[in-house]
Amino acid sequence: MNGNKRLVKSKRYSNFSLFELIIVLAILVIFFSLLPGTGHKASEKSLRISCLGNLKQVGLALRMYSQEYKGEYPPYNGARGLEMLRSGDYLENMWMYTCPSTKDWDKARKNNEVKEDYCSYVYRAGLNEANSVDSAIAWDKPINHSKYGNIIFIDWDRSGGFAGANWMENIK
Repeated sequence: MNGNKRLVKSKRYSNFSLFELIIVLAILVIFFSLLPGTGHKASEKSLRISCLGNLKQVGLALRMYSQEYKGEYPPYNGARGLEMLRSGDYLENMWMYTCPSTKDWDKARKNNEVKEDYCSYVYRAGLNEANSVDSAIAWDKPINHSKYGNIIFIDWDRSGGFAGANWMENIK
């Protein structure tokens, strides 16, 4: 036997052919299409959380406003009252007045004024710091999320998201 004999290992590749790759991808597409719409639910939940964050920023701006105006909040309902926050430099970012679930979200954030057409939140005027802590001061317009809504109260610790067809019953 020759001591110089080399062992030759054969290289074996296990590549998929194009046809096999297409079949595997088709099976994966079918499999994932059979799963319930968890992706949509997860993305809607993240949009609701972002919406609540926006609404809490509006709440903080309302609190700053009330501290400068002896416990009073802006005197006008709806977008007109919220525009006082923007023009008074309490909350200038237009994104904060728009729920990310809103279909016109991109148009809304390009405005330079808070208007009813593009504002996603309802603001209730006529309240002040002396009102009941259970008083809702701002909330989602009902079209923002199906069967779900965000509400901020004068008692800021109670603010949050509410689920169910009757979520608006939490507004007092």
